[in-house]
Amino acid sequence: MLPQGVKKTITDNPKKLANLIDLVNLPSTLRDFVGQSQISRLGCFMRVWSYIKTNNLQDPNNKNVVNCDKKLKSILMGKAAG
Repeated sequence: MLPQGVKKTITDNPKKLANLIDLVNLPSTLRDFVGQSQISRLGCFMRVWSYIKTNNLQDPNNKNVVNCDKKLKSILMGKAAG
């Protein structure tokens, strides 16, 4: 499920894996989005990516671009979209 480059980095340096799976305290906006006060960095990334995929927020012409809705903008920009 992980991209090939990430898998190689993790196997080459196990300390990076520890950084990805250690629990971290989340700021309030991200806590509201994820629904937990603590989660691993990898778990948080996976939840945000799942939200993007579920709500079809990727630009169909350029998959590198994400079109933020109000909820996603609140966590990426640190404030609610107006």
